Amino acid sequence: MDKLPLFVPEDINKYFYNRTEDLKKINFYLSSLNENISQRLLITGVRGVGKTYLLQKIVKDAPKNIVITYLDVSKVYGMYFGKLTSKNFLIELLENMNNSLKAKGEKYNTITANLKNLINNLKLNNYDFKDSNNLFGIPIPNADKDYKKLSKFVMELPQKIIEQNKDIDGFIIILDEFQLLDNLENPDAFFWLVRSFNLFQSNVSYVMSGSVSDTSKIIEMLNGSTGAFGGRMVQINIKPFSKKEVKSYIEERMPYLKFTDDGFNKFYKCTRGIPMHINSFCNVLTQDVVYDEKLINETFQINMDQILVMWIRVWGSLNKYEKEILKSLLPKDGRRWSEILKTTTFSTKTLDKYLNTLQNKGILRYDGNNYSFADLMLKKYLEIEKKNNGVYPY
Repeated sequence: MDKLPLFVPEDINKYFYNRTEDLKKINFYLSSLNENISQRLLITGVRGVGKTYLLQKIVKDAPKNIVITYLDVSKVYGMYFGKLTSKNFLIELLENMNNSLKAKGEKYNTITANLKNLINNLKLNNYDFKDSNNLFGIPIPNADKDYKKLSKFVMELPQKIIEQNKDIDGFIIILDEFQLLDNLENPDAFFWLVRSFNLFQSNVSYVMSGSVSDTSKIIEMLNGSTGAFGGRMVQINIKPFSKKEVKSYIEERMPYLKFTDDGFNKFYKCTRGIPMHINSFCNVLTQDVVYDEKLINETFQINMDQILVMWIRVWGSLNKYEKEILKSLLPKDGRRWSEILKTTTFSTKTLDKYLNTLQNKGILRYDGNNYSFADLMLKKYLEIEKKNNGVYPY
């Protein structure tokens, strides 16, 4: 039997399904670069809903006159072992911009070679760019001490590239898992930096995407009424599949899987229409079996480690404070701040810090009164582990 991908596959078009309206909406805004109108998009959605897949589709289908730089912030965060600085992030962004331009062809070799030389020296903290003290009229930064010059260089570069290359009409910068920028020494200042340059750039659009709660502080910091962009970002929420869409998806991709009505209803309840969960669950089902509600429930519990691989990885990446907060929400999901404080063992400052990080990671949501799980699959995983083993997983 064929297997469905759990991560973004090399052949994106082969597995792309039913996101045409989302794709049209995003491309509608980004296409305004052809009219010298830049855009700022904020793409949100629960973890596993397919945001990265959608963004990779946009990158793959980009027209020749548009340069797209895609940067996975989680990758940069991991490279620096969670100690992310504005300087390191800007250097990584600069390198990804250069790689994006290089992919456009040999005609840009001189530019990309100069940029590569600069990037290498910046990374080595051994700046010595003897040929010129500027590039595209932008002063060259000194890696050792001049963050102000570095930030100006990186922020101005995309627009300068467009202005000096008639074959390029737009530059799109995608920051995926942007919520991890909250780990910068001053994320608020970084967002204001982007805003201060981008509002005056006609041909540079920013797309920020993340599995983050709408109520998280980083959303307010970025696009809230007092945030850097002050509501100027177009916010697009990618929704899970409806029950009808899930049924159509399975019939198209795995037509040999059979369900009774109550079995399919249970399958949908387990996956909540989230493509990552749908694919991982379908991959453990077999043909020549008709799945009713009881069998779906049994199959889920037996194969939980395979079905919930995404959340098991997430759980393993959390620190002891984050895990303690989540365990305090079991078995009662939905607690006030004061209730969580009573059931945990740390200070109010620590509690506030990690409630915020859990919202930024898209694990918790806050409705104005109570904190609760953003995805009940994680809650289910913890409950079953406790029931089967007597303790929550480490």
